[in-house]
Amino acid sequence: MNEMLNRLWKQVRQKTGKWAETIKVTLQKVEGTEHITIQDLAVMITHHPETVRKQTEYLNLTFHDCYLKLNDFDIYLETKGKKHEQILTCRISQRGETLTHYQSFRAKDDIIALPSEMSFSLPPHS
Repeated sequence: MNEMLNRLWKQVRQKTGKWAETIKVTLQKVEGTEHITIQDLAVMITHHPETVRKQTEYLNLTFHDCYLKLNDFDIYLETKGKKHEQILTCRISQRGETLTHYQSFRAKDDIIALPSEMSFSLPPHS
């Protein structure tokens, strides 16, 4: 797991510059656990170099849809605010089946369970 985090840290640092230290701290929180706060997961998704982002404006409100594919997991994150201030929903699916689904209006806490086989590894950066 540590090697995977180091590879991810190196690639994120190259892509994000000043945000790299924030990402490193978030990754260290994830190491060795199968649960993560929704805020930490959102930071990882929004700063991941392979995340596809779509921004929409409705009535002067900014909404973001973030899509990330990691191995055979599909991750969807919806946020509100210019800088992703409010997390609305997060869904992790595998082969079309929803494994974890967070909705802010139904959430009792801000912890989300990650599938035990889920990996935040990236292909080696060349």
